[in-house]
Amino acid sequence: MASATLEASIAVGDRLLLDTTVLAAYLDAGDATHPVARTVIDELVASGRNPAVISMVTVMELLIRPLRATPPGHHTVLAFLGAAPHLTCVPIDLQVAQDAAHLRAGARLAPPDALIVGTGIATQVRHLLTNDRAWSTRLAPLERRIGVVLLSDHVAPPRS
Repeated sequence: MASATLEASIAVGDRLLLDTTVLAAYLDAGDATHPVARTVIDELVASGRNPAVISMVTVMELLIRPLRATPPGHHTVLAFLGAAPHLTCVPIDLQVAQDAAHLRAGARLAPPDALIVGTGIATQVRHLLTNDRAWSTRLAPLERRIGVVLLSDHVAPPRS
């Protein structure tokens, strides 16, 4: 189900912004949305069908748990981010900061959230992919610029 419903929701060529929850689900096989996150990364993004970007805020957030582990496992995350085809880690530059400031002023997003979405706006993404349902409400005023796709909406129902 994940592949078919995602492909119906996201047009070929649409650029994607992946938030931390998507990549965390991809890296955690026990997460309920892991199969959907795998479809996003391994099929849509890696194939080039839908190039994706992530914010440096997302990179930072992804590294926290592995850095707290013993031994630290952050090198695995960094290797994945550096090698994943068609996935770009976007630096926070003047344009991202300006777009984030507009979001902070207008939508009153928290600074990390404004930087994540500002990254997407600066790189002209069409969709924010997330596991966080609150994004739909927070970004409703911007839906013509950036739509929200919830991974949980694409989880296959349990087989009975």
